[in-house]
Amino acid sequence: MTLAPFYAAPLFVKLHILAALLVVALTPVQFLGFSKGSPAHRTTGTLWLLAMVAVALTSLTMTSRFHLSIGGFGPIHLLSLLTLASCFWAWQAARRHEITRHRLTLVLLTLSFFVAGAFTFLPGRIMHRIIAG
Repeated sequence: MTLAPFYAAPLFVKLHILAALLVVALTPVQFLGFSKGSPAHRTTGTLWLLAMVAVALTSLTMTSRFHLSIGGFGPIHLLSLLTLASCFWAWQAARRHEITRHRLTLVLLTLSFFVAGAFTFLPGRIMHRIIAG
């Protein structure tokens, strides 16, 4: 393992990685750690949501090498836009006390985050270079 690829990365990539790591750290706390609706759940949830927004926004600054990309924007950028919308929908549902909608939106958002995150460990990607050295 080496952090050299992280240090060599552009600022927005570093912010993207740090925000994603915050989401990874807060996810089990949010789902398992606090009573739903408690002040701690709300505070941690707000931080989680802001980190997720940061992940999505910083991903829009990165160009895609996918063969279907147009002008550097590829399918993953559509997921980023959907993530931003889902963050808003989850926040809105919580504010309206629509618990089922809030829970479903966040479960799907979390699953999509971890599926997309798994692709960052493919050869040639920064996370792969960090882990594989």
